[in-house]
Amino acid sequence: MNNMKWLFHYIKKIKWLFLLSLTLLGLESISIIANTALQKYIIDDVFINGNYNRLVPILLLFALSFVAYALLFTAAPHTFHRIQAKMISQLTSDFMSYMQRIPIKTFHNERATKYVHYLSNDVMQVAAIIGGHIPRLIQLFMTILLLTVIIYQSSPIILGSILVFSILYFFMGRFFSPLIRKAGQEAQNRRTDLLIHIEEGISSTREVIAYNRIDWETSIYNRYFKRYFNAAMNQAKINNKQLLVSEPLKWGASLIVLGYGGFQVIQGSLSIGTFVIVFQFTGQLMDALHRLFTFSMELANLYANVDRVRSVMEAPTEKDGNLPLSNNVESITFQDVSFSYEEDSFKKVLEGLSFTITAGKKIAFVGTSGGGKSTIAKLLLRFYQPTQGAILINKLPLHDLYYQHWVKQLGFVSQEPYLFPDTIKNNILFGRDFSDEKLFAACKSAHIHDYIESLPEKYDTEVGERGITLSGGQRQRIALARAILSNPEILLLDEATSALDLETERQIQSSFDEIRCNKTTIIIAHRLSTIQNADVIYVMDKGCIKEHGTHHELMQGETLYKKLVHAERSLDVGA
Repeated sequence: MNNMKWLFHYIKKIKWLFLLSLTLLGLESISIIANTALQKYIIDDVFINGNYNRLVPILLLFALSFVAYALLFTAAPHTFHRIQAKMISQLTSDFMSYMQRIPIKTFHNERATKYVHYLSNDVMQVAAIIGGHIPRLIQLFMTILLLTVIIYQSSPIILGSILVFSILYFFMGRFFSPLIRKAGQEAQNRRTDLLIHIEEGISSTREVIAYNRIDWETSIYNRYFKRYFNAAMNQAKINNKQLLVSEPLKWGASLIVLGYGGFQVIQGSLSIGTFVIVFQFTGQLMDALHRLFTFSMELANLYANVDRVRSVMEAPTEKDGNLPLSNNVESITFQDVSFSYEEDSFKKVLEGLSFTITAGKKIAFVGTSGGGKSTIAKLLLRFYQPTQGAILINKLPLHDLYYQHWVKQLGFVSQEPYLFPDTIKNNILFGRDFSDEKLFAACKSAHIHDYIESLPEKYDTEVGERGITLSGGQRQRIALARAILSNPEILLLDEATSALDLETERQIQSSFDEIRCNKTTIIIAHRLSTIQNADVIYVMDKGCIKEHGTHHELMQGETLYKKLVHAERSLDVGA
């Protein structure tokens, strides 16, 4: 599908408003042409033939055409703004919807701010194309058609000479369009890179100042700006070249009309009034052709924005399953699961994992750093698919289940939870409808209620960007309250209490043990002392399960788990 077909797919969604804008633009063109045509009758009938009684009616028609033009000139842009507003809403909604369905691995090596720029800049430009450029382009075609018919009736030879210039415009468009599009795409990409760096630079201001790297950060900014400046100058250079070539064509046609039209007036085959309006119509036609050419070049330039929006909205989306999960989760089975973040990589993060988690158990995964513990959580959340093997839920392949059915069973808290720049209450509710009693109960279980109540605004306290006004431990406890609010069948904690002190962590674990009775809890632990009462502890190293059992069982003999426990105790004693 080319860009124009893709754009018309969206135009169909607002077809009546779009047709209204075209009607208004068509009437606007007719009013301008009518205003010019009336000059012939003033010159020929009134001034030359002396029919002075026609002056007042013609002036009234003049006034009427001016009023019509003024009204239409105001009404048309109003419809443009309405179209653009609707398109921004529709495109933004679709863009965000596609973003949610793109596989997580797409963002593995991508910068999130790039997509923010696509949304804030490119979507606006695409809406402007639909709401402004395309209607104006169609208006120009209508104007050219009307003027061609009128000039042909007055002087076919003059029209023929104009057509020669039109053909030259066409070939110029064919030559310059790909050059302008390529230059525009390069300039847009460099501008995106610059804005991304500015946004990231602002976000990292504290680190830059703390490490005294202001000069280093400035040098990077200058490098990005220079790239954008060079691309923008190259784009301007190509635009100037096409203007340099196109301008002579515009006044060249007017010279032909003055010469040939004047000769016909001298011979008496063309009235002065007709000559005047043909000269003006020729100017309007050449101006319309010039604007058509310019609009075509602008569209070629703006197609870079369309390409970038389409690159997201037409990217392969995550395929959903088609099997319902009607019953509660009874078992989770990893069947010879291997995984690598890079498809062509030989380095496996997980290799040959096989285990079964039965419902209602408290399961812990521990091990060395980089052992693949957090990857298990990502696979369960369906952020990624196993490279090899299968994950079974109630003996059904996880990827075959309806995603919504599965995630409704899950609660998840990561090591670095995201908090929105909103109130504490809204961050915990997360758009869900729960009573204040349940909200308070969840916060008490997460041992954050007393702190919230000590704040002046209590639960209505704003937490700032990414929860910057809170400590790491407070952010984690708010995220824990968010997860347990609905008391999900499966609670997945990925080092969710790493920022808490040992005593607070134990208190939270004790509270969770009470409310999570007969519910499945999967803990990826950083601190071994808090998971000693787990039903099963899996010890991981280099992507493999080295051993598993209860704390008591794993402390027997020379196990890796025992070494990890002793190492942790040594650190605690040293602290």
